[in-house]
Order: sequence, then structure tokens, then C-alpha cells
Amino acid sequence: MENRYNSETNRDHEDTSPPVSPLSRSLNSTIISLIIFAVFELETPITEFETLELLLSHLVPLSTRFSSIMEKNNKGVLRWKKVDVRMEDHLIVPTFPIGLSREGYDEHLREYLSKIGCEKFSDEKPLWEVHLVKYPSLNGACTMIFKFSHALGDGYSFIRVFFKCCGRADKPSSPLTFPRLSLMRTQQQYDGYRVIGSGKKLFGLMRKCKNTSYDLMESLLRTTVFEDRLSAIRSETSASMKIELFRPFNIHSVTLSLERVKQVKSKLGATVNDVIVGLLSYIIHLYAVRKTKNMDQYGEDGSKMNSTNGGTNTSMTICVMLNMRIFKGFTNMEDMIRADAWGNHSRLLMIPLPTFPYLEEVNPLDFIIKAKENMDRKKNSMIFYLIDSLLKTAMWIKGQKGIDEMLYYSLKNASTMITSVIGPKEQMAILNHPVSSFYYLVSGIPQSVTFTSVSCMEQLKLVVTMEKGFIDSELFISCMDEAFEKIFRAAFGYHPGMDDNQITRKSN
Repeated sequence: MENRYNSETNRDHEDTSPPVSPLSRSLNSTIISLIIFAVFELETPITEFETLELLLSHLVPLSTRFSSIMEKNNKGVLRWKKVDVRMEDHLIVPTFPIGLSREGYDEHLREYLSKIGCEKFSDEKPLWEVHLVKYPSLNGACTMIFKFSHALGDGYSFIRVFFKCCGRADKPSSPLTFPRLSLMRTQQQYDGYRVIGSGKKLFGLMRKCKNTSYDLMESLLRTTVFEDRLSAIRSETSASMKIELFRPFNIHSVTLSLERVKQVKSKLGATVNDVIVGLLSYIIHLYAVRKTKNMDQYGEDGSKMNSTNGGTNTSMTICVMLNMRIFKGFTNMEDMIRADAWGNHSRLLMIPLPTFPYLEEVNPLDFIIKAKENMDRKKNSMIFYLIDSLLKTAMWIKGQKGIDEMLYYSLKNASTMITSVIGPKEQMAILNHPVSSFYYLVSGIPQSVTFTSVSCMEQLKLVVTMEKGFIDSELFISCMDEAFEKIFRAAFGYHPGMDDNQITRKSN
């Protein structure tokens, strides 16, 4: 049967359609297929008619990718072919049971996210959908879920879309603004001294070359033979050669005051990213210790889990999604968002997670300090500029399969992943419907635990997805809450509490 999205007018332009980049092909391949979900919880209900108007007048015109499919031309080249789009085919309105409480509908919302997170896109229509959940949740009157294939673009491509589609809730005629912060370090300081003078400059160059050589070799080995050992967050399934990418997951989110996070950052001389990675390391540390103790005590499979398989002496690696736009001359978020830089400009960077073997009672700030040390060492390296060269080398040696495998093994051989975006300072509104909560997540990753973070409206929202059947979600959530309490207590001597807008939503 002929693809109903094909049209006669498009056939004449088959050869002029832009080719699909190798990275976009990898992100929608049989080996790896990443899907981004942007979740907007609205304060007031929005109708299906309004949603269709949003798609037709605001979303689709912003990029030809929203009206294109991947299709090989008569020469066998995979290209973005522009097609006619039926908006009704891309709007899904689920039905939930009637008469539930907000808590009940909130649980159904998370289960629904898990369900659609396990469903791949059809190749016969553009790789995006919008799901309108017309039931209240704990944070809104209804929920809009934007589902995009990562092959269309990266997180900041979609932030640009929302920047164009959304307005300010308080002043609809005014544009959204983003934090005026520098994305590139103008001064670098390592090991307590500044690199000045010809001798120290030479020493600094030698150190950078050494770090670059180490990072280059590590990247090559990480994408081939080196992988993290089994642990409390890395199962045998994740380590196996054949892994099901789309597995059901639980979702949990925590919202923290961005001001408090910045205070921790300032106290330790770190960055917000350092604080986030340190927080995640401490959460995973607590979970690994508690999980090992529970299995030693109860013996889930009749045998004890020793510390080398489940505990805290196992070295772990986190994949950090790096936005390469910061190396292209952008000095702040607004310039980057406003620029027409559509596509996949994000790359994976491997960072060792701070670990303290066998110890449960550790100063939580030590995790942030060690995370800062690891991140600073990466910054004093040229590996950022060599990532694309590695991808081109893989392409030259093994063709498209080389890039597919490099991306897949980069994720599979690590223990977890974090990707972050920076949102606007003001409250957003979609067609004059104020947004009460915004977060995003990624599915299709060959890992059991993944994290996303977004700073928006002066808050930091951290979202974790946990593989069902392997991760003890209740224990993990408990460790998250305890980690935040201990971090703030260690930094300021008090519990953050609700005064700092710490909000938790428990998964099933």
C-alpha cells in the first residue's frame, strides 16, 4: 500500500531533499533509538481544537523536520522527504477511568508515560506526536506531552521550538527571557593556582595534552571493550549484548529551589552541573549501600550479593550530554536559543562518578567536591574538540554501522546518564494557558537508571526514570529524599523542606 503521506508534488523534489545526517540516522536505527518527551502540566484545561491550532500554526512551521520523513531516494541515499501532514494523525487523546482522585490520575499519567515511552515511531509519518491528557494531575488541570524522535534534533532544538510557541504567563506580549550567564569560562584555575608566566603556561599545556591523551584513549576503549561492572543500578540485562531498548519504567521528580542550589555551588566554588553530578553520585551511593544490605539480609535469590557486584566499591561512569553549541561562539543562552542552529549538536562525555567504597556515613559535600575535580579535569582537556573526529573516524572505518555502535556502546557501557537544559526565568503559557510544571525525559537508552534536569522559573527539576523489575523505586526515592536533606544540612545546617519548594511525587 502506498504511503498516504506521499504526494505527487514531493516526488519532483526527491533529489533536492536534504540528506539525513549520520548522527540522526543512528538515533533512529535498529541498534539505538532515542525519544524525547517534553511534559507540560497546565493550570487550565486546553481543548483539542486549541491543540490542533498550536500544531498547525506554531509547531510545524518552525522546522521542515516536523513535516518530513526519512526515505531513501532512487540512488539509495536516505533523505528528509517533505510530506503532507495530517495534524489529527499526530494528536493522541488517551482515555482514563472516570471519577478518580488527582493522585489516581497522577499515577495513570506516569503509567501512560511509561507505556508510550516503550513505543517506537512509525516510519510512515513524521517522527513526532502530541499526547493531550485531559485529566487533572497533582500539578495541573491537564497535561500536554510532546513526543519527539531524537533524530529530529536535540534538547535545545526543541527548547527553541517552545521558546517560539510559548509566551509569558504574566505578560503575554513580552518574550520569554533566559538566564544571562556565560557558557564559556573566560578564566581557568586548577589546583589552586592560575596558569600565568611562560613556564607555567608550558606546564599547563603539558597537563592539557596529558589529559587529552587519556580522555581520547578512554573514549576509544569505552566504545569498544571497557564497560562498568554490574552494580545496584546496572543489571546483567544492561550489560548483555542484546538488550531491549524500550523497557517499562517508573518516574519520579523532585523540584528544588534553584537559589539554594546556587548557594551550594558558591559555597564550594563549583558549578550547577558539578552540584547536580555530585547529588546524583550521593543518591546512587546511598542506594547501592542500602540495596546491598537488603540483599545480604533477605537474599532475594537465595544467595548474598557481595560488595563487588552490588555495592559501593564498583567504579561507575555517567554519560553527560554535552551541548556543542557552546564551542561555536555563543556567549549566553538567549543568543544560543535565538540562533537558527537546528539539529543534533549534543555529544556524550564520560565522567567517573565519585565513589567512597564501603562507607555509608560520608560527608555528602565530598561527592560534589570530587565531582568538581572530575569535571575540572575534563575541562582542562581538548577532548571536546575531538568528539566529532572520533565519529568521523568510526564512519570512515565501518560506515554508518560504526557510528551506530559507537553511540550504542557509549551508553550501554556506562552506568547512567544525565542530560540538562536551561529554561526561561518566567512562567510560560501555551495559548494563554499558564504552565504550572515542565519537565522532560528520554527513553530508548540501554541503561536501568537515567536522569534529566531542567532549570525553569527559578526552580531546578530533577527527573529520574527507573527500570521496572530491577530498580527498587521506593528505596531509590527514599535515598533521593535523604540525599537532598543531607546535602542541604551539610551546606547550611538545616533541612530544605517545603520552604525551598522541594516537591516529590512517588512512583508506583
